[in-house]
Amino acid sequence: MEGACHGLQASWQKLSTGRVAAMTAWRDAAVSPTCLVGKTLLYPFSGPDFFNAWWLFPDCETFVLFGLEHLGEPPNIEAMNHRQFTRLLADVRAATGDFIDRNYFITENMARQLHTAQLRGVVPLVMISMAISGLDILRVVPLKLKPEDFAMAGGKPVGPRSKGRSLRPQLRGVGIEFRAPGSPVVRRMQYFSADVTDEGLTRYPELLAYMRSFGPTTTFLKLASYLLHNREFSQVRDTLLEVSGFVVQDDSGLPYDLLAARGWQVRLHGRYDVPIPPFQRAFQTALATAYSEQRPDVLPFTFGYQYHDARDERSNVMVARGPAREVARGAVDGSKGVALRTSGRLGR
Repeated sequence: MEGACHGLQASWQKLSTGRVAAMTAWRDAAVSPTCLVGKTLLYPFSGPDFFNAWWLFPDCETFVLFGLEHLGEPPNIEAMNHRQFTRLLADVRAATGDFIDRNYFITENMARQLHTAQLRGVVPLVMISMAISGLDILRVVPLKLKPEDFAMAGGKPVGPRSKGRSLRPQLRGVGIEFRAPGSPVVRRMQYFSADVTDEGLTRYPELLAYMRSFGPTTTFLKLASYLLHNREFSQVRDTLLEVSGFVVQDDSGLPYDLLAARGWQVRLHGRYDVPIPPFQRAFQTALATAYSEQRPDVLPFTFGYQYHDARDERSNVMVARGPAREVARGAVDGSKGVALRTSGRLGR
């Protein structure tokens, strides 16, 4: 067991001294540690990756993440025997191996790794990321986002309401309150397990209304499987374009030509190449042209799908600022949200 603990600690220490140092230095020079617009970071298609969101935007007060991965629950370490705890450490090491090596989780592997007897769902990996980052976890609570919390206008949910009921299923999530070292500010991480295809959102359109309630926001997109390039995700794509005032993403996020057409100012970093299989059709000619014109420096850390080995220089990042009116509005908005109900147990 000591060997397993030591192996995990060594891996995370290498991550902290290598990738984190390079990432934070780049962040301070190219972006900013603050939430550039509002106080909320939206991170769609995040899976359990709180790590990158925190180290790129440590001054945000609320982090709203969502993905298909199920919630899970904190492991009950005190109730585990020696064998179970050893198994938990092995499961954690397996589940974080891709992330430590590549800076992303592989969806196919997560489907297996987050369904073991000791390691269930997103919650344990988020808590591990927080602990490794030196954050103090205050409490973990289940959340419910109910349809009746939102009014309807023109067929779209636009804001909270207090009356009325719906037979649609409740959208469930998990909330983690935490503090950074030396800071009195209580921050919030919220993760919702949700199918955000247009069809999936017919079951809980209140998620879009909840996103709008924070706007304008800073938005982070990474390893998004180019889903926002597809018409099946038009509602969440349009909502992100509407609510976001500042976006940091790789090429798998919002299509570059949509941002450019809407007057966004986009600074490019790293190198752009044809997407890896099976995403080759998501190649963006306009983005390739923009890279050839801007000729940015390579990224000092791995980011996105273009990972081949630690020395590879094909990672890319777009840093995009919305039209001036959106950014100005975000100086005073972006921290509202709506009150969520808590319930007794986390979903599995």
